[in-house]
This record gives sequence, C-alpha cells and structure tokens, in this order.
Amino acid sequence: MSSSGELFRFFLVVLVLLALMQGVAGWTVQNMSITPGQGSISPQTPVTVTYTVHFDAWLTGLTFQSKNTLDMYTDLLNAHWVVTITDIDEDHPPLTSPLVENKGSRVRIDGWTLSYAGKQIELNVRLQGVAPDVNQSQDKTIIRVQEWNANGQPVSGTGMEKKYQIYVPTPTPEPTTPAPTETPTDSVRNLNTPVTSVTPTRKQTYTPGPEPLVICGMLAILLIIIAMKRKT
Repeated sequence: MSSSGELFRFFLVVLVLLALMQGVAGWTVQNMSITPGQGSISPQTPVTVTYTVHFDAWLTGLTFQSKNTLDMYTDLLNAHWVVTITDIDEDHPPLTSPLVENKGSRVRIDGWTLSYAGKQIELNVRLQGVAPDVNQSQDKTIIRVQEWNANGQPVSGTGMEKKYQIYVPTPTPEPTTPAPTETPTDSVRNLNTPVTSVTPTRKQTYTPGPEPLVICGMLAILLIIIAMKRKT
C-alpha cells in the first residue's frame, strides 16, 4: 500500500471525526462546591454554590458554538448570580473581568460571548439563595448547567445537574385524650329486686273526754237527787 493512500485515509478519518465532534461540547464544569454539603436540607436553608465552567477549543476548534446559549438554572429562592470570565493565555497571566450579575432563577450567556478559536476561557460562577418552601419532602435542583441550540433545545451530550432533597418532617399526630365517662348520680333500680310498698302510718288523733265543769255539774245534780230522797 502506497504512503499516499495511507495519508489519504488518515485525513479522511480526521475529517469524519471532526464532523462527528461538531455537536460535542467543548466545555466542562469543574471545582463544584455546594454549602451545605450533600444531604437533605430544610426549607429556607441558605445555600452557596461555586463552580468553574472551563472552555477549551482543542477538541472542536471553538470554545463554544456561537449560535448556541449557555443556560444556568436553580430552584433556589432569592437567587443571586455573580459571573466573571477569565481569559487563559499560556504566554500571559490570566485576565479576569466581570461578566454578569443577576437575580432570578436563571442566567443565560450567548454564544458570541463564549466563542473563541484556539483558546481557553473560564466562567467563574457564584450562586447564593435559600432552599424553597415545600409541603412535603422532595428533590429540587440546586444547579443545572445546560447548552441550548439555536432552536432553544438542549444539546445532546451536554449539561450537568445537582439536586438536593428538601426535607420536611412528617407531623406526628397529637395523642387524643378520651373524654371522661360521666357517672350517673341517680341509682339504677335492679329490675330483679322486688319493690316493697310502704303503707303510711295513720296519724293518731286525740278525742278529748268530758270537760271538768260538765262532770262537776252532773255530780251536783246527783247529790241533790239523793238529798231529796232522804227528806221524803
């Protein structure tokens, strides 16, 4: 096989690989740090996220596709983003300059800002917010970084996401105190016990006898009758 034929095949393979790599991201998320660390967190817990998005043109020829967009999103409340960009040059010290400071759930950076040929750049991102209020324990997105194409669709093979569980304890039902049983004050008659009827005792009445004057009068009349009989 001639050397020219091998060289042709080599360049053909390179062209195919370059064609396949057009949709491959030239960026990675590095040095991710989330405070508090991984694990369940409670609603309204302050959260701080820092990370670097590194762009390198060696793989695709460009640090980022100029027509695409880098989208960064969070479910944190009161989110505050601070983004700086660093130009990495092997022959000079890195140069960092402010890029975006924004409040809200997401930050989008257009491809024109990130697209460089034959260079390396980095985005330095600091995100602060609080865990959202939820009615029950569930997972929420702390940070998601995704590349979107010109049609607003996620680019396949790109993106990273970190989720935390927002923990809400299940309320423990309070023990109920049983209502006190009312004890009837009236006695309950036993149906098997015979009932004795009590006949009321008749009240004693006093009948007075003859008055003393009447008795004395009768005695006097009797004495008079006896005296008259003796005279006769």
